[in-house]
Amino acid sequence: MPETVEKKIYQALTTKAQGVTIPAGWVIVLPGTTFTPAADSKYVSVEVHFNRPIDTDAVSQELPPIRQGFMRTNVMLPKGRAVIDGYDVAGTLCEAFKIGTKLYRDTVQVRIDEHPEIGPLITSGTHHTIPVTTRFFSYPQLPA
Repeated sequence: MPETVEKKIYQALTTKAQGVTIPAGWVIVLPGTTFTPAADSKYVSVEVHFNRPIDTDAVSQELPPIRQGFMRTNVMLPKGRAVIDGYDVAGTLCEAFKIGTKLYRDTVQVRIDEHPEIGPLITSGTHHTIPVTTRFFSYPQLPA
């Protein structure tokens, strides 16, 4: 069975996230990875979310849609640590997925056409969370 476009999009995004260079002592946690954080763990959790596709061919309904969604990377910094270190990692993620970034997986291209967004600081029992949202689009590859 051939791989789906969605699988290739997911793989392109998570492979790029896994390759981001972050400071020593930090860990990047991909979806489905077993990871049990301790109260002093510094890590980035990665989530990929697909949104409703955009139809490109309402007449014949034969062309594939534009697939879109967002990748949420949550910078998780233990409470009591300098929050600025978390914002530094968030900025590194924004730079890695800056506007104009193009990722490829086989014949699928994933584009970042908007600047990533750093969300508000969220404080929980043990960690501060700094969410970084990167919106992606995958345009159909039309036959030549």
